[in-house]
Amino acid sequence: MPVKPGRAVRLSIPTTIGVIFAAFCALEAVTFALSQKDSVKSFQAVTDPGVRGGGPGAGGALPGLSTAQTQTFKDGQTNFETTYSVPTGGSTAGGLGPAFNSNSCSSCHMQPAYGGGTAYDLTGGTVTQNPLFGVYQLNGATNTMPFFETTNGPELIARFPDIPNTTTPDGSVHQLFTITGRTDAKGCNLGQPTFSANNIAYRQPLGTFGDGLIEIIENITILNQAGAECASQSQTGVCGIASIDEHTGDVNRLGWKGQWRGLIMAAAEEMNVELGVTNEYFPAEVNQTVPACLLNPIPEDGTNFTPTIQFDQFTGAVERMAIFMGLTAPPAPATFNSRAIQGQTDFENIGCTNCHLAQYTTAPNASMGTFMSNKTITLYSDLLLHHMGNCLADNIVQGTAQGDMFRTPPLWGAGKRVFFMHDGRTSNILTAIEDHVFNGAQGVTCSGSYQASEATNAVNAFNALGASDQQDVLDFLRDL
Repeated sequence: MPVKPGRAVRLSIPTTIGVIFAAFCALEAVTFALSQKDSVKSFQAVTDPGVRGGGPGAGGALPGLSTAQTQTFKDGQTNFETTYSVPTGGSTAGGLGPAFNSNSCSSCHMQPAYGGGTAYDLTGGTVTQNPLFGVYQLNGATNTMPFFETTNGPELIARFPDIPNTTTPDGSVHQLFTITGRTDAKGCNLGQPTFSANNIAYRQPLGTFGDGLIEIIENITILNQAGAECASQSQTGVCGIASIDEHTGDVNRLGWKGQWRGLIMAAAEEMNVELGVTNEYFPAEVNQTVPACLLNPIPEDGTNFTPTIQFDQFTGAVERMAIFMGLTAPPAPATFNSRAIQGQTDFENIGCTNCHLAQYTTAPNASMGTFMSNKTITLYSDLLLHHMGNCLADNIVQGTAQGDMFRTPPLWGAGKRVFFMHDGRTSNILTAIEDHVFNGAQGVTCSGSYQASEATNAVNAFNALGASDQQDVLDFLRDL
Protein backbone atom coordinates (compact mmCIF):
# COMPACT_ATOMS: atom_id res chain seq x y z
CA MET A 1 0.00 0.00 0.00
CA PRO A 2 1.50 3.40 -0.90
CA VAL A 3 2.37 5.53 2.08
CA LYS A 4 1.36 9.16 1.80
CA PRO A 5 4.21 11.57 2.52
CA GLY A 6 3.49 13.36 5.75
CA ARG A 7 1.79 10.35 7.27
CA ALA A 8 4.25 9.14 9.84
CA VAL A 9 4.57 5.39 10.06
CA ARG A 10 5.23 3.44 13.24
CA LEU A 11 4.46 -0.07 14.39
CA SER A 12 2.02 0.77 17.15
CA ILE A 13 -0.57 2.74 15.14
CA PRO A 14 -3.66 0.53 15.14
CA THR A 15 -4.91 1.61 11.74
CA THR A 16 -1.69 0.78 9.97
CA ILE A 17 -0.08 -1.90 12.08
CA GLY A 18 -0.89 -4.82 9.87
CA VAL A 19 0.56 -3.31 6.74
CA ILE A 20 3.59 -1.80 8.38
CA PHE A 21 4.36 -4.88 10.46
CA ALA A 22 4.23 -7.00 7.36
CA ALA A 23 6.47 -4.56 5.51
CA PHE A 24 9.07 -4.54 8.26
CA CYS A 25 8.95 -8.31 8.60
CA ALA A 26 9.52 -8.59 4.89
CA LEU A 27 12.37 -6.13 5.22
CA GLU A 28 14.05 -8.17 7.93
CA ALA A 29 13.70 -11.37 5.93
CA VAL A 30 15.05 -10.13 2.59
CA THR A 31 18.31 -11.84 1.56
CA PHE A 32 20.90 -9.55 0.08
CA ALA A 33 23.92 -10.18 -2.13
CA LEU A 34 27.05 -10.67 -0.05
CA SER A 35 30.67 -9.76 -0.21
CA GLN A 36 33.09 -12.60 -0.85
CA LYS A 37 33.44 -12.99 2.92
CA ASP A 38 30.02 -14.59 3.23
CA SER A 39 28.32 -16.68 0.58
CA VAL A 40 24.85 -16.85 2.18
CA LYS A 41 23.39 -14.40 4.67
CA SER A 42 20.10 -12.77 5.65
CA PHE A 43 19.35 -9.96 8.07
CA GLN A 44 18.02 -12.55 10.48
CA ALA A 45 21.67 -13.38 11.19
CA VAL A 46 22.35 -9.81 12.33
CA THR A 47 20.98 -8.71 15.70
CA ASP A 48 20.71 -5.38 17.45
CA PRO A 49 22.49 -5.86 20.80
CA GLY A 50 19.78 -3.71 22.40
CA VAL A 51 19.95 -0.87 24.89
CA ARG A 52 23.39 -0.88 26.46
CA GLY A 53 23.33 -1.46 30.20
CA GLY A 54 25.86 -0.36 32.78
CA GLY A 55 28.40 2.41 32.43
CA PRO A 56 29.47 4.68 31.10
CA GLY A 57 26.12 6.37 30.94
CA ALA A 58 24.97 9.86 30.15
CA GLY A 59 23.90 12.92 32.02
CA GLY A 60 25.67 14.86 34.73
CA ALA A 61 27.63 18.07 34.41
CA LEU A 62 30.65 18.81 32.27
CA PRO A 63 33.86 18.40 34.23
CA GLY A 64 35.59 21.53 35.45
CA LEU A 65 32.61 23.67 36.49
CA SER A 66 33.11 26.36 39.08
CA THR A 67 31.13 26.35 42.31
CA ALA A 68 28.74 28.98 40.94
CA GLN A 69 28.27 27.12 37.64
CA THR A 70 27.65 23.87 39.49
CA GLN A 71 24.97 25.50 41.65
CA THR A 72 23.23 26.99 38.63
CA PHE A 73 23.42 23.62 36.84
CA LYS A 74 21.71 21.99 39.84
CA ASP A 75 19.04 24.69 39.97
CA GLY A 76 18.35 24.24 36.27
CA GLN A 77 18.01 20.50 36.73
CA THR A 78 15.49 21.15 39.51
CA ASN A 79 13.43 23.27 37.10
CA PHE A 80 13.83 20.60 34.42
CA GLU A 81 12.34 18.03 36.81
CA THR A 82 9.59 20.29 38.15
CA THR A 83 5.99 19.19 37.68
CA TYR A 84 3.83 22.15 36.68
CA SER A 85 0.24 22.73 37.76
CA VAL A 86 -2.19 25.39 36.51
CA PRO A 87 -2.24 28.18 39.14
CA THR A 88 0.75 30.43 39.59
CA GLY A 89 1.87 31.83 42.91
CA GLY A 90 2.77 30.25 46.21
CA SER A 91 5.29 27.43 46.31
CA THR A 92 3.88 25.53 43.30
CA ALA A 93 5.25 26.02 39.80
CA GLY A 94 2.28 27.06 37.70
CA GLY A 95 1.20 27.96 34.21
CA LEU A 96 0.28 24.57 32.77
CA GLY A 97 -2.02 24.75 29.74
CA PRO A 98 -4.58 25.61 28.56
CA ALA A 99 -3.23 23.00 26.12
CA PHE A 100 -0.11 20.95 26.77
CA ASN A 101 1.79 17.78 25.90
CA SER A 102 3.14 17.02 29.36
CA ASN A 103 3.58 18.70 32.72
CA SER A 104 7.34 18.45 33.12
CA CYS A 105 10.38 18.66 30.85
CA SER A 106 11.85 15.55 32.45
CA SER A 107 8.80 13.43 31.63
CA CYS A 108 9.81 13.58 27.95
CA HIS A 109 13.58 13.75 28.47
CA MET A 110 14.39 10.95 30.87
CA GLN A 111 16.28 8.18 29.07
CA PRO A 112 18.83 7.29 30.33
CA ALA A 113 19.02 10.36 32.62
CA TYR A 114 17.56 13.85 32.96
CA GLY A 115 18.17 15.66 29.69
CA GLY A 116 17.96 12.48 27.63
CA GLY A 117 15.40 11.35 25.09
CA THR A 118 12.00 9.73 25.14
CA ALA A 119 10.92 6.83 27.36
CA TYR A 120 11.83 5.51 30.75
CA ASP A 121 10.82 2.76 33.18
CA LEU A 122 12.88 0.15 31.38
CA THR A 123 12.58 -3.43 32.58
CA GLY A 124 14.88 -5.87 30.87
CA GLY A 125 15.35 -3.37 28.04
CA THR A 126 11.58 -3.02 27.49
CA VAL A 127 9.59 0.16 28.00
CA THR A 128 6.94 -0.63 30.60
CA GLN A 129 5.33 2.79 30.90
CA ASN A 130 5.00 5.72 28.54
CA PRO A 131 5.06 8.65 31.01
CA LEU A 132 2.16 10.41 29.31
CA PHE A 133 -0.19 7.77 30.70
CA GLY A 134 0.51 9.18 34.15
CA VAL A 135 -0.24 12.73 33.00
CA TYR A 136 -3.26 12.86 30.71
CA GLN A 137 -5.98 12.45 33.38
CA LEU A 138 -4.01 13.81 36.34
CA ASN A 139 -5.99 15.94 38.83
CA GLY A 140 -9.31 15.02 37.24
CA ALA A 141 -8.51 16.02 33.65
CA THR A 142 -11.02 14.56 31.18
CA ASN A 143 -8.57 13.93 28.34
CA THR A 144 -8.65 10.79 26.25
CA MET A 145 -5.37 9.33 25.04
CA PRO A 146 -4.73 9.88 21.31
CA PHE A 147 -4.66 6.67 19.27
CA PHE A 148 -0.94 6.89 18.45
CA GLU A 149 0.29 6.86 22.06
CA THR A 150 0.91 3.38 23.48
CA THR A 151 1.96 2.31 26.95
CA ASN A 152 5.17 0.67 25.73
CA GLY A 153 5.94 3.09 22.90
CA PRO A 154 7.67 6.44 22.66
CA GLU A 155 6.11 9.72 23.66
CA LEU A 156 5.02 11.30 20.39
CA ILE A 157 4.35 14.95 19.68
CA ALA A 158 1.86 15.65 16.88
CA ARG A 159 2.19 18.15 14.04
CA PHE A 160 -0.39 18.60 11.30
CA PRO A 161 1.07 18.89 7.78
CA ASP A 162 -2.12 20.70 6.66
CA ILE A 163 -4.82 22.71 8.37
CA PRO A 164 -7.53 20.09 8.97
CA ASN A 165 -9.94 19.60 6.05
CA THR A 166 -7.87 21.82 3.76
CA THR A 167 -4.76 21.60 1.61
CA THR A 168 -3.30 24.70 3.26
CA PRO A 169 0.02 23.94 4.96
CA ASP A 170 0.05 23.97 8.75
CA GLY A 171 3.12 22.31 10.26
CA SER A 172 2.60 23.44 13.84
CA VAL A 173 2.47 21.37 17.02
CA HIS A 174 -1.04 20.46 18.15
CA GLN A 175 -1.01 19.77 21.86
CA LEU A 176 -2.31 16.38 22.96
CA PHE A 177 -4.15 17.41 26.12
CA THR A 178 -6.03 20.27 27.78
CA ILE A 179 -6.56 21.30 31.41
CA THR A 180 -10.34 20.77 31.12
CA GLY A 181 -11.68 18.96 34.19
CA ARG A 182 -8.63 19.48 36.36
CA THR A 183 -9.41 20.48 39.92
CA ASP A 184 -7.01 23.43 39.57
CA ALA A 185 -8.65 24.69 36.33
CA LYS A 186 -12.23 25.41 37.35
CA GLY A 187 -14.36 26.83 34.55
CA CYS A 188 -12.10 25.78 31.68
CA ASN A 189 -13.83 23.79 28.95
CA LEU A 190 -11.43 23.38 26.04
CA GLY A 191 -11.64 20.35 23.75
CA GLN A 192 -8.73 18.27 22.52
CA PRO A 193 -7.79 18.39 18.84
CA THR A 194 -9.16 15.77 16.47
CA PHE A 195 -6.23 13.65 15.38
CA SER A 196 -6.45 12.03 11.95
CA ALA A 197 -4.03 9.38 10.73
CA ASN A 198 -4.24 10.98 7.27
CA ASN A 199 -2.94 14.36 8.43
CA ILE A 200 -0.36 13.89 11.12
CA ALA A 201 3.40 13.79 11.57
CA TYR A 202 5.11 12.55 14.70
CA ARG A 203 8.21 13.65 16.56
CA GLN A 204 9.80 11.93 19.50
CA PRO A 205 11.77 14.05 22.00
CA LEU A 206 15.48 14.39 21.34
CA GLY A 207 18.18 14.10 23.97
CA THR A 208 19.95 17.32 24.96
CA PHE A 209 23.24 15.89 26.26
CA GLY A 210 26.20 17.89 24.96
CA ASP A 211 24.02 20.51 23.27
CA GLY A 212 25.95 23.33 24.96
CA LEU A 213 29.06 22.22 23.08
CA ILE A 214 27.11 21.99 19.82
CA GLU A 215 25.80 25.49 20.47
CA ILE A 216 29.26 27.08 20.37
CA ILE A 217 30.56 25.50 17.18
CA GLU A 218 31.36 28.35 14.81
CA ASN A 219 28.94 28.98 11.92
CA ILE A 220 31.78 28.89 9.40
CA THR A 221 32.87 25.45 10.60
CA ILE A 222 29.45 24.00 9.78
CA LEU A 223 29.23 25.92 6.50
CA ASN A 224 32.63 24.63 5.44
CA GLN A 225 31.44 21.08 6.08
CA ALA A 226 28.40 21.73 3.88
CA GLY A 227 30.67 22.97 1.11
CA ALA A 228 32.93 19.93 1.35
CA GLU A 229 29.96 17.55 1.19
CA CYS A 230 28.42 19.20 -1.84
CA ALA A 231 31.75 19.25 -3.65
CA SER A 232 31.80 15.42 -3.39
CA GLN A 233 28.11 14.92 -4.12
CA SER A 234 28.69 13.19 -7.45
CA GLN A 235 30.55 10.39 -5.64
CA THR A 236 28.59 10.20 -2.37
CA GLY A 237 25.09 11.43 -3.21
CA VAL A 238 25.31 13.66 -0.12
CA CYS A 239 24.98 17.45 -0.04
CA GLY A 240 24.07 18.81 3.37
CA ILE A 241 22.40 22.21 3.66
CA ALA A 242 22.81 24.52 6.64
CA SER A 243 19.65 25.69 8.36
CA ILE A 244 20.03 29.46 8.19
CA ASP A 245 18.23 31.81 10.55
CA GLU A 246 16.44 34.27 8.31
CA HIS A 247 16.97 37.17 10.72
CA THR A 248 20.59 36.80 11.80
CA GLY A 249 22.18 34.55 9.18
CA ASP A 250 23.29 32.22 11.97
CA VAL A 251 23.44 28.48 11.38
CA ASN A 252 20.67 26.82 13.34
CA ARG A 253 21.79 23.41 14.60
CA LEU A 254 19.37 22.05 17.24
CA GLY A 255 16.12 20.14 16.76
CA TRP A 256 14.91 17.54 14.27
CA LYS A 257 14.75 20.13 11.48
CA GLY A 258 17.55 22.36 12.73
CA GLN A 259 15.00 24.92 13.87
CA TRP A 260 16.96 26.41 16.78
CA ARG A 261 20.26 28.24 17.01
CA GLY A 262 20.63 28.09 20.77
CA LEU A 263 19.34 26.54 23.95
CA ILE A 264 17.60 29.55 25.48
CA MET A 265 15.22 29.90 22.55
CA ALA A 266 14.74 26.12 22.46
CA ALA A 267 13.92 26.02 26.18
CA ALA A 268 11.60 29.03 25.96
CA GLU A 269 9.68 27.70 22.97
CA GLU A 270 9.37 24.19 24.35
CA MET A 271 8.22 25.49 27.73
CA ASN A 272 5.48 27.43 25.97
CA VAL A 273 4.50 24.83 23.36
CA GLU A 274 4.94 21.60 25.31
CA LEU A 275 3.84 22.72 28.80
CA GLY A 276 1.78 25.78 27.92
CA VAL A 277 3.84 27.94 30.29
CA THR A 278 4.22 31.52 29.08
CA ASN A 279 7.57 33.22 29.60
CA GLU A 280 9.45 36.39 28.73
CA TYR A 281 10.37 35.06 25.28
CA PHE A 282 6.91 33.67 24.46
CA PRO A 283 4.45 35.61 26.65
CA ALA A 284 1.22 34.54 24.90
CA GLU A 285 -0.72 31.37 25.61
CA VAL A 286 -0.55 28.95 22.70
CA ASN A 287 -4.31 28.36 22.80
CA GLN A 288 -6.42 31.46 23.50
CA THR A 289 -9.71 30.23 22.03
CA VAL A 290 -11.56 29.84 25.35
CA PRO A 291 -11.21 32.92 27.61
CA ALA A 292 -12.28 30.93 30.69
CA CYS A 293 -9.12 28.82 30.30
CA LEU A 294 -6.78 31.84 30.48
CA LEU A 295 -6.41 31.62 34.24
CA ASN A 296 -3.12 33.37 34.97
CA PRO A 297 -1.46 36.73 34.34
CA ILE A 298 1.36 36.54 31.80
CA PRO A 299 4.17 35.73 31.62
CA GLU A 300 3.83 32.83 34.01
CA ASP A 301 7.60 32.41 34.26
CA GLY A 302 10.13 35.24 34.33
CA THR A 303 12.91 37.11 36.03
CA ASN A 304 12.78 37.33 39.83
CA PHE A 305 13.49 40.93 40.84
CA THR A 306 13.49 40.35 44.61
CA PRO A 307 16.50 42.44 45.79
CA THR A 308 17.83 39.81 48.18
CA ILE A 309 17.39 36.86 45.85
CA GLN A 310 20.28 34.41 45.55
CA PHE A 311 22.23 35.00 42.31
CA ASP A 312 21.33 31.64 40.77
CA GLN A 313 17.60 32.25 41.32
CA PHE A 314 17.43 35.66 39.62
CA THR A 315 16.74 34.36 36.13
CA GLY A 316 13.55 32.56 35.14
CA ALA A 317 13.18 28.82 34.73
CA VAL A 318 13.82 29.14 30.99
CA GLU A 319 17.33 30.49 31.46
CA ARG A 320 18.15 28.06 34.25
CA MET A 321 17.01 25.07 32.18
CA ALA A 322 19.01 26.33 29.22
CA ILE A 323 22.09 26.54 31.44
CA PHE A 324 21.41 23.04 32.77
CA MET A 325 21.21 21.62 29.24
CA GLY A 326 24.19 23.66 28.10
CA LEU A 327 26.41 22.37 30.90
CA THR A 328 25.34 18.73 30.58
CA ALA A 329 28.16 16.47 29.48
CA PRO A 330 27.97 14.54 26.22
CA PRO A 331 27.28 10.80 26.45
CA ALA A 332 30.38 8.72 27.06
CA PRO A 333 30.96 5.68 24.82
CA ALA A 334 31.87 2.26 26.08
CA THR A 335 35.37 0.96 25.60
CA PHE A 336 35.40 -0.49 22.09
CA ASN A 337 36.36 -4.12 21.72
CA SER A 338 37.91 -5.41 18.49
CA ARG A 339 34.52 -5.93 16.84
CA ALA A 340 33.33 -2.42 17.66
CA ILE A 341 36.63 -1.02 16.36
CA GLN A 342 36.08 -2.89 13.10
CA GLY A 343 32.48 -1.65 13.04
CA GLN A 344 33.71 1.92 13.40
CA THR A 345 35.97 1.41 10.39
CA ASP A 346 33.15 -0.15 8.37
CA PHE A 347 30.80 2.68 9.37
CA GLU A 348 33.24 5.16 7.87
CA ASN A 349 34.13 3.10 4.81
CA ILE A 350 30.54 2.60 3.65
CA GLY A 351 29.90 6.34 3.78
CA CYS A 352 27.82 6.80 6.95
CA THR A 353 30.17 9.53 8.15
CA ASN A 354 29.36 11.60 5.07
CA CYS A 355 26.35 12.76 7.13
CA HIS A 356 27.14 11.39 10.59
CA LEU A 357 30.40 13.32 10.70
CA ALA A 358 32.50 11.96 13.52
CA GLN A 359 33.85 15.19 15.01
CA TYR A 360 33.57 18.94 15.26
CA THR A 361 35.72 21.33 17.29
CA THR A 362 34.16 24.04 19.44
CA ALA A 363 35.16 27.68 19.36
CA PRO A 364 36.97 29.50 22.17
CA ASN A 365 34.40 30.37 24.83
CA ALA A 366 34.92 33.49 26.90
CA SER A 367 32.24 32.94 29.53
CA MET A 368 32.51 29.20 30.20
CA GLY A 369 36.28 28.70 30.16
CA THR A 370 38.62 26.02 28.97
CA PHE A 371 36.29 23.09 29.65
CA MET A 372 34.18 24.17 26.64
CA SER A 373 36.76 25.95 24.48
CA ASN A 374 38.53 24.32 21.52
CA LYS A 375 37.11 20.92 22.41
CA THR A 376 36.95 18.18 19.80
CA ILE A 377 33.57 16.53 20.31
CA THR A 378 32.67 13.16 18.81
CA LEU A 379 29.00 13.69 18.08
CA TYR A 380 28.59 11.82 14.76
CA SER A 381 26.56 14.53 13.07
CA ASP A 382 27.29 17.21 10.49
CA LEU A 383 24.40 19.29 11.95
CA LEU A 384 23.15 19.81 8.40
CA LEU A 385 19.82 19.18 6.69
CA HIS A 386 19.48 16.30 4.25
CA HIS A 387 16.82 15.09 1.84
CA MET A 388 15.52 11.74 3.08
CA GLY A 389 13.04 10.78 0.34
CA ASN A 390 9.32 10.19 0.01
CA CYS A 391 8.95 7.53 2.71
CA LEU A 392 10.54 9.58 5.49
CA ALA A 393 9.08 12.91 4.39
CA ASP A 394 6.65 14.42 6.88
CA ASN A 395 5.67 17.41 4.70
CA ILE A 396 6.56 19.78 7.53
CA VAL A 397 8.45 22.90 6.42
CA GLN A 398 10.47 24.65 9.13
CA GLY A 399 12.66 27.49 7.96
CA THR A 400 15.26 26.13 5.56
CA ALA A 401 14.12 22.54 6.09
CA GLN A 402 11.73 21.28 3.44
CA GLY A 403 9.13 18.55 3.85
CA ASP A 404 11.59 15.69 3.30
CA MET A 405 14.56 17.20 5.13
CA PHE A 406 15.93 16.44 8.58
CA ARG A 407 19.00 17.51 10.48
CA THR A 408 21.43 14.65 10.99
CA PRO A 409 20.82 13.62 14.61
CA PRO A 410 24.00 13.11 16.67
CA LEU A 411 24.69 9.44 17.38
CA TRP A 412 26.54 9.90 20.64
CA GLY A 413 24.54 8.02 23.24
CA ALA A 414 22.93 5.71 20.64
CA GLY A 415 23.79 2.74 22.82
CA LYS A 416 21.41 4.00 25.51
CA ARG A 417 18.52 4.95 23.21
CA VAL A 418 15.28 3.04 23.11
CA PHE A 419 13.64 4.44 19.97
CA PHE A 420 15.09 5.67 16.70
CA MET A 421 14.12 7.95 13.81
CA HIS A 422 12.25 11.25 14.13
CA ASP A 423 8.95 9.49 14.73
CA GLY A 424 10.29 6.77 17.04
CA ARG A 425 9.12 4.11 14.61
CA THR A 426 11.53 1.43 15.72
CA SER A 427 13.61 0.33 18.69
CA ASN A 428 15.80 -1.86 16.46
CA ILE A 429 18.93 -0.08 15.29
CA LEU A 430 19.22 -2.41 12.27
CA THR A 431 15.73 -1.44 11.14
CA ALA A 432 16.65 2.21 11.71
CA ILE A 433 19.57 1.85 9.29
CA GLU A 434 17.35 0.28 6.64
CA ASP A 435 14.63 2.88 7.22
CA HIS A 436 16.98 5.57 5.93
CA VAL A 437 16.09 4.25 2.46
CA PHE A 438 12.97 2.57 1.14
CA ASN A 439 12.57 1.18 -2.34
CA GLY A 440 10.47 -1.42 -4.10
CA ALA A 441 13.03 -4.17 -3.52
CA GLN A 442 12.59 -3.74 0.23
CA GLY A 443 8.84 -4.17 0.03
CA VAL A 444 7.79 -0.54 0.57
CA THR A 445 7.13 2.14 -2.03
CA CYS A 446 5.93 5.66 -1.35
CA SER A 447 4.21 8.19 -3.55
CA GLY A 448 5.51 11.71 -3.79
CA SER A 449 7.85 13.94 -5.74
CA TYR A 450 10.76 14.27 -3.34
CA GLN A 451 14.22 13.26 -4.47
CA ALA A 452 15.83 10.01 -3.38
CA SER A 453 17.21 9.74 0.12
CA GLU A 454 20.77 11.01 0.43
CA ALA A 455 21.49 7.91 2.53
CA THR A 456 20.91 5.59 -0.43
CA ASN A 457 24.56 4.91 -1.25
CA ALA A 458 25.52 4.30 2.37
CA VAL A 459 22.61 1.94 3.01
CA ASN A 460 23.33 0.03 -0.18
CA ALA A 461 26.96 -0.29 0.92
CA PHE A 462 25.82 -1.55 4.33
CA ASN A 463 23.57 -4.11 2.63
CA ALA A 464 26.54 -5.34 0.59
CA LEU A 465 28.59 -6.07 3.71
CA GLY A 466 28.82 -9.57 5.03
CA ALA A 467 26.79 -10.50 8.10
CA SER A 468 29.85 -10.35 10.36
CA ASP A 469 30.74 -6.83 9.26
CA GLN A 470 27.15 -5.69 9.60
CA GLN A 471 27.09 -7.02 13.14
CA ASP A 472 30.30 -5.12 13.85
CA VAL A 473 28.61 -1.89 12.76
CA LEU A 474 25.68 -2.54 15.10
CA ASP A 475 28.05 -3.38 17.96
CA PHE A 476 29.91 -0.12 17.34
CA LEU A 477 26.71 1.95 17.36
CA ARG A 478 25.50 0.34 20.59
CA ASP A 479 28.85 1.15 22.19
CA LEU A 480 28.39 4.88 21.51
